[in-house]
Amino acid sequence: DQASVHIRGHHFVFLVLRCGDLRQLYGVFAAIKRRACVARVEQLYAFHMGSENTSSMQGEEERGGWSMYDARKEYERMGVGSEERRGGTAWRFSAANKAYALCATYPSTLVVPTRISDTTLTYAAAHRSKRRLPVLSYLHANGASLTRASQPMVGLQQARSVQDEKLVEAIVCSIDGGGGAARGSMERVHVIIDARPTTNAVANRAVGAGSENMDHYARCRKEYLGIDNIHVMRDSLSRLVDALDGPGGVVSRLQRSGGEWLRHISGILGGARSIAETLGRGNHVLVHCSDGWDRTAQLTSLAQLCLDPYYRTARGFAVLVEKEWMAFGHQFSLRCGHVGHVERFRVSRARARPAAAAEDGAGDAESDGGAEASLAGTAMLGRLASRALRGVHARIASAMQTDGDDSPDPFGEFAELQPGYVPPGASSSSGGFRLGRSRHDHETSPVFQQFLDCVFQMTVQHPAVFEFNELFLLDLFYHVHAAQFGSFLGNCMREREA
Repeated sequence: DQASVHIRGHHFVFLVLRCGDLRQLYGVFAAIKRRACVARVEQLYAFHMGSENTSSMQGEEERGGWSMYDARKEYERMGVGSEERRGGTAWRFSAANKAYALCATYPSTLVVPTRISDTTLTYAAAHRSKRRLPVLSYLHANGASLTRASQPMVGLQQARSVQDEKLVEAIVCSIDGGGGAARGSMERVHVIIDARPTTNAVANRAVGAGSENMDHYARCRKEYLGIDNIHVMRDSLSRLVDALDGPGGVVSRLQRSGGEWLRHISGILGGARSIAETLGRGNHVLVHCSDGWDRTAQLTSLAQLCLDPYYRTARGFAVLVEKEWMAFGHQFSLRCGHVGHVERFRVSRARARPAAAAEDGAGDAESDGGAEASLAGTAMLGRLASRALRGVHARIASAMQTDGDDSPDPFGEFAELQPGYVPPGASSSSGGFRLGRSRHDHETSPVFQQFLDCVFQMTVQHPAVFEFNELFLLDLFYHVHAAQFGSFLGNCMREREA
């Protein structure tokens, strides 16, 4: 059989490159590996593109849209500080995080209850994981607020923070415009959303974290949404891609995947609907997961998309992504795997296998022991052949098939294809550059892809209320991984500004 390279993209596109010269295929494999695996974010395309074109760019739009989102203008649009908007004067802009002194992964401009001082914010931040204290995400027209945070650091001893409790109390009282008495009742109508499964939240107490003790948060109740963590989502997408790459029709292949991915999408959409309905009734919602930058961003973004028609315009959607994902510290570089990942190029060679078995593809390349001759690997691939290859964490499975084991060994020409190869100058701490699972690969997950998939489901059901369609979403998804622009590079605003 003619030698070939099998490329599987998590965007459900599968490519096969065929060539009669095995040496050339090794050369292609090595070239892709060198281009795809960079050591630093500064080596990505956006930095080279900027240096070549900055001098010719003029005007706001040509500057890459960096001034599209202005935090103060966006919150003022919601009514923060306005006497005309119910509850508007109950909120203020805080400079406590100027120079990111309060929380390194939050934006520099925060909106907090007017009655809470910056000193109280400092103490409240110490009670939350990564110091991500409750701050305003969205102010509804009826005065109800959507706030976001991370899990409280309660631990096994159920530690308390008076400042954190006062901050949440000020939030639930804000609907009366400045912290007056609530609407006459002690009924628990306001909601603290914990996006995690209950068992996960309870288990986190062993490491000093956990979830709120509702005895200390007046007029609030708690809901667990049961949304799984990044590792479960990554494995779910992998199984879906494996199933789609197999034989049979689309329905049978989806059945083989177990339908997990769609169940996760359904769970996220259900949580966003619950948040939107609660806000629509005039009650406050505080959302958090573990660190508040993955599941929390999904839920707050989708809820706002349901409630505010501005975010369903093309420009408004861009502002929403800038605000909820970039400004509030979603870890794009870690989740998307922008750097490293040499370990995804795994090399194995074995003896020839029967022709029938050779047609089963890369997924079986390493499962039959010495019964096949193949070079199998997975890789984070940059821009290659099609935009559709831009899958979250862009995992690619490759296989090179040959007729036998008597062909010349080309490994001598491509030292980096050796299974134990470590690039020159790579230290033992450079996790992404040694074969085997690295910390960077362990942190990749299709979090933003899930959000875009949820938005796509909404556009399919209600196409008339959106100014954009799936083509806009696909283009956005492409640029998350293409590294052509700096918007999605880094893990927080502090890193991008540095």
